[in-house]
Amino acid sequence: MNYTLPRVKVYNKKEGATPCFKNFDLEGSMLNEEYGDIAELFRYKLWNYSEIALSPENSVAVRLVYGLPPQELADNDELYKKQGYCIDVNEDGITIKSLCRDGLINAISTLKQLLTKKDDGYTVGFCEIADWPSIEIRSVSNTFAWYAGYGRLGFDMQLWGFEEWKEYLNICSDFKINQFNMCMYGYWPFEFDEYPETVLRNYPVKVWNEESKNWVEVRYSHPNLSQEFLSKLFDYGHKLGFKFFAYIGLNSYSGGYPSIYKEKRMKLPENSRFVNDFDTLCLSQPDTIEYLKSAMRRIASLGYDGIDFEESEESFWFCNCEKCSEKYLDKYGTPAEAKHHANYELLKILYEAVRDVNPDIVIGARMWREPPLEKPQEYLREMVASVPPDMVLFWAPGLYCGENEFEKWAKAFGKDRIWARDTESNAVSACMGRLIRTFRSNGLRCDEETNHQYIEEDIRQHIGSVKLGVKGINGYMFEWYGFFLHLFAHANYGWGSIMEPEEFYDYAVTAVFGAGLKDDILYVLKNMFTIHESQMKIFPTEFPFARNKVEKRDIPAIQAAIADHDNIMLRLNRVKAAVDADSRLKVYSPHFEKLIVANLRNRVIYDLALASISYDNAPTEEEKIKYLKEMSLHNERNFEIVRSNYFDVNPVSETGTKSCMIPYHELRRVINNALDPANADNVPVYLGVEALGWLWL
Repeated sequence: MNYTLPRVKVYNKKEGATPCFKNFDLEGSMLNEEYGDIAELFRYKLWNYSEIALSPENSVAVRLVYGLPPQELADNDELYKKQGYCIDVNEDGITIKSLCRDGLINAISTLKQLLTKKDDGYTVGFCEIADWPSIEIRSVSNTFAWYAGYGRLGFDMQLWGFEEWKEYLNICSDFKINQFNMCMYGYWPFEFDEYPETVLRNYPVKVWNEESKNWVEVRYSHPNLSQEFLSKLFDYGHKLGFKFFAYIGLNSYSGGYPSIYKEKRMKLPENSRFVNDFDTLCLSQPDTIEYLKSAMRRIASLGYDGIDFEESEESFWFCNCEKCSEKYLDKYGTPAEAKHHANYELLKILYEAVRDVNPDIVIGARMWREPPLEKPQEYLREMVASVPPDMVLFWAPGLYCGENEFEKWAKAFGKDRIWARDTESNAVSACMGRLIRTFRSNGLRCDEETNHQYIEEDIRQHIGSVKLGVKGINGYMFEWYGFFLHLFAHANYGWGSIMEPEEFYDYAVTAVFGAGLKDDILYVLKNMFTIHESQMKIFPTEFPFARNKVEKRDIPAIQAAIADHDNIMLRLNRVKAAVDADSRLKVYSPHFEKLIVANLRNRVIYDLALASISYDNAPTEEEKIKYLKEMSLHNERNFEIVRSNYFDVNPVSETGTKSCMIPYHELRRVINNALDPANADNVPVYLGVEALGWLWL
């Protein structure tokens, strides 16, 4: 039996296989204009099998039949008809049956996984397959621009051009994902002639020049501004059954406008210790509303199929200007309720602006995410009544409360309006400064942490979504390289799997990389021990995704990680060599390159952590100075690796608040201050603006 990802619903393996072939010979009732260009579709889907041509020479017959037999096992007959398919492989060749183009797309994805390589071509084992999804919309949220110009400029997929996005979309299509939610936080990654200053163009950034060992300032522009490709990506993806949603802030990180026009921001409470006022606009100023309307109209004109508005989770303060205080704070009592009611008004304004441009665009939102997560029934009714009746939800409860709360939301809004849950483990991983955090075993006493965003929690929620029969699931893919297992999970469980997590990890890695690499890959992913640099006690700002600080009791775990480091590096290099040598697996080479760099950093951070523990427990000032100098040395060693491997590693400060997701800068500041208090630098470098709303400063 071939391993397929996602695992097919019905698979009957038979004895025998097709003769060896090199090409596909297409024939059948679906080869007409009603289904689009089927030959083009096959060529798209065979993106990593370019040697297989559509030709009668040296071929296997692939018959495409319009129609589906009844399927009594189908848990959703409508989805079986819309996206399901059957494959029959026997002595006469390959027969694919489907009613819709989406079903054919899914069938080709499975057919590719049935191919067995031979010296002179391919064979496919005889089998009968019937397959369909349990969830209609299987989306992943990606970062097209993420806090760009506010907390960073870009990393991973935020730096991609068309070819990289196309490759990633092809991979997702092969795993039967069918929607991209493109996060655009910060300076806009598209042309905006009305407000050209708000786009991510010619932004100053210092990059390390390895040739001359110095920093060089360059001007960075988002790849989609250097050479527009978003429209081309939409055209390509639509032919593969994809929808595209703009994932943007409802009133946060809306282009460069709040960063540039600081007087337009929400006003902090008097004597407030909050510092995250730089992303949201005061809604009592008419020109800020006009800007937001213009921005949303522009986004709607780009060709997106939908928009997902995210309401900020910030619930500890709201705009304290006189008008906002009178209109919202005084009237609704708490900052959280003031925020909600201001956003209800804004949402209706932007809803109309977007629909004026595209009447068919789907509008969704991520709202009501602050405590208490368990909402009273009366409050749920108010939530439903406060938003447009056709607005869908890209967030519903999943963590820190029982499944009954999710069921309450589904009942209140209707199952067809639930398109996502709190499946953000990869988003938290993406905040770690390119270090690895997939499993609880990757971190420092993770069971003691207050944040529970781990891959198995995503899996649990996806299973719950399928069980309840909601419209869609969404998995976060805010960082791709090194985190392929997250995509595999979103794909497998969004399709309807109920596999236990441990069984799934083994199955998925075998399906993609083969049994020969499976043990090394899983060992590495589960045993890489990540200590975030902010987990040194001297680091002053709490990082909400890794709150534990290193202590004496952690020394055995650190020493064990040091002892295992060479073993992990050996396995990583072995896997990378095998992947590099495989024509189809080599697309995963950047993942293992990333894991190698992360583990090189880990080894230095272990030394940093041990020095930190010694510093915390040093009995004399002389010893404290000794260990501070050791910490400084290891911090510099770590940053040498960082600057030589990553593009965006220095603080940005255009907002007036210094921020960087690489902890080196803040750690360097506090160590130097402790060593030389007479020349102290008292301007903190905050650890990623995405964390500031969680800090309760």
